[in-house]
Amino acid sequence: MIKKDFINGHHLLYSFPGISRFSFLIAREMKDELSRIPDLEDMLITLDLERIHFIDSAGFDFLVNLAKQAESCRFELELIHVLPEVTELIKLLHLENILGTGETTYKSCL
Repeated sequence: MIKKDFINGHHLLYSFPGISRFSFLIAREMKDELSRIPDLEDMLITLDLERIHFIDSAGFDFLVNLAKQAESCRFELELIHVLPEVTELIKLLHLENILGTGETTYKSCL
């Protein structure tokens, strides 16, 4: 289950209670969720990965595409509470330039 919180009019926080794997199903649900937002420009989208211990290929595909979209659409993407296991996967896949350098927080379009 994906939990969405509005921090203010321009900040959305998504968290994943009870989910430890960012899989194809979560990626598809997030795509559907974000497609319902009419205009992402000037938004800050935060994904709290606190409980995510593994991301599959579809999950990484979603995150990479979202990061690229953030740069082209002029919205900000923030990944917070990135666990060491996920950081290791990011490094193994050489996605540090796109998804961050392994810190617990990553921001795009600052």
